[in-house]
Amino acid sequence: MAAPVLGDVMAYLDDSSSWSDSVISSALASEKAAQAVRCRVPGDADDWPADLVEALCRRVAVNLANRALPLGVQASISEAAVAQTRVGGTDREVTRLEAPYRRVTLG
Repeated sequence: MAAPVLGDVMAYLDDSSSWSDSVISSALASEKAAQAVRCRVPGDADDWPADLVEALCRRVAVNLANRALPLGVQASISEAAVAQTRVGGTDREVTRLEAPYRRVTLG
């Protein structure tokens, strides 16, 4: 597989996204850089493993979803109580997909 580009991410988002191409492109660039800091990733011209491609596309989807929550908190109101849930941080599926490629810091 080739390195994911904007078209790949748009296909992953299933065209149901209300975000503009420039916003998605910006999220892709920032998440690609963030992935490169945490993982050993191949160059753009090299073959990318399918799990790293999936993790990057999911990183972009999570980035876009969290933009709707500027404070990173989601409130649930019921008749009995109000619950606040902290949203954001690491996505479990991204962590699982990137696990074989994670950089380990020693010392």
